[in-house]
Amino acid sequence: MKPIVFLLLATFFGGSTQQGVRFYVIRQWKYINFTWPNEDALKTATAKGLYVPENVVVSGVKYHDDFFYVTLPRMKEGVPATLTRIPAGQVQDYAPDLEPFPSWEMNDVEDCMNLQNVQNVEIDAKGQMWIIDGGRVQTLTKPVVKCPPKLVIYDVKGMSVKEVHQFPEEVASRNGSFLYDLVVDNTDEGFAYITDNSAHDPGLIVYSVKENRSWKIRDTKTMSADPSAINFSVNEIPINTPINIAAIALGPKIHTSNEKVVVNEDREVYYCPLSSLHLYSINTTVLRNENLAKTNLETSIKDIGLKPSQTVGMVMDNQGILYYSLLGNNAIGRWDSHTPFQSGQRLIARDPKYLEWPNSFTFDKNGNLTVLTNGLNRFIFDKMNLSEYNFRMISAFVGGTSYLYDDKFNYDLSTEGSSTSSSTMRSTSAEPTPGHEHQHEHEHQHEHEHDHMPTSTDTVTTTERSGTSRFVFGDRGSGYLLKMMRMKLASVLKSF
Repeated sequence: MKPIVFLLLATFFGGSTQQGVRFYVIRQWKYINFTWPNEDALKTATAKGLYVPENVVVSGVKYHDDFFYVTLPRMKEGVPATLTRIPAGQVQDYAPDLEPFPSWEMNDVEDCMNLQNVQNVEIDAKGQMWIIDGGRVQTLTKPVVKCPPKLVIYDVKGMSVKEVHQFPEEVASRNGSFLYDLVVDNTDEGFAYITDNSAHDPGLIVYSVKENRSWKIRDTKTMSADPSAINFSVNEIPINTPINIAAIALGPKIHTSNEKVVVNEDREVYYCPLSSLHLYSINTTVLRNENLAKTNLETSIKDIGLKPSQTVGMVMDNQGILYYSLLGNNAIGRWDSHTPFQSGQRLIARDPKYLEWPNSFTFDKNGNLTVLTNGLNRFIFDKMNLSEYNFRMISAFVGGTSYLYDDKFNYDLSTEGSSTSSSTMRSTSAEPTPGHEHQHEHEHQHEHEHDHMPTSTDTVTTTERSGTSRFVFGDRGSGYLLKMMRMKLASVLKSF
């Protein structure tokens, strides 16, 4: 049995209504390997350059029916599978080999009907996996343009393809599009809203199941990189490239208004370019109507406000709570969409080691939020060290469920009482506020990371130990209890 490794990111607060968030490391890898058919298959793939460990990076994660589905974009050569899965729940191996999904054959790049380059997927309440396949491979080195971009709808339980939609050239260019992330709306037989991270033609792609048709919404101001937010760094590695629209989230269909339950088919789609501090939204009423989008797009887009740093991944639960990465701060943010954005943002976790480039988010069926970190800032510049842990999945109970599951909305809990509260974040300028990296003297040393946002005094504590777990969790009581817990924490840490 490999040693169990836990991570705690505990945020402490004063006051009687605040609550901490506990994150644990549930999986971590130095490099990615696969469930090869046999040893000879591994040797052959390695010898032919079909498997190059340092060229394999994980990107997206989604939970469904006791599995985590993990995507591996083919940014460089030597990535044998682009869609995989691993068991969820308690396991003995915390660095499992990834099983190609649905099969090795469907990950074979020689056939354009197979999966070529998958950045992200979504899995709806019916067990249908919506797979965006960019078509083009080796996008970071010498791009190979052989297959068109497409959307595949796959029945996970039935193990069968239900629909394949090849995007028209004017919607997603074979040579220039970069399908990044998506959300699924079950209105009128189903819609997918997809961010196209294209350097030349960024936008939001809409796909209608009923019409089996797709179209693209373009807005230069809100979907292209903001020149004032292009230059930032992650753990002292500069990211100086303009990166267009990437992250996307969909608001819940059901909400409460004046203590009444409201079912609303017109939902907000939240999005932002990676190179931007702004969060934007547009209503699905506009996106689903191509003609309406063309005539009223500019007046339909809302500028929600400024974030403290750049964002690459985000997700919203079915109560309207948004979780999002803050790359320059090595942090995870949270916003209750029922509150003003500028005053309602919260910081729930921050750590320069364990939260280096939080790339993707997913909820399981038990209210846990799982975050996939991949150190993409180092991968892009060939600075990954395969003797160190490069990829992690960390998880915390936040009480949320995916926006896809309306039937699990908890109407008895108030907005503030039903969600995790934490330190207020404020963005006071157009420039990001990067986090400060801590030096680890040895593997089991604890860290104290202070929130450097204005007016915040909260502390994030990280503890790692192989084979054991000793944790002090976030305060939920008075200031006196907070003091006692901090004293207890100091006592516990002395024993490590």
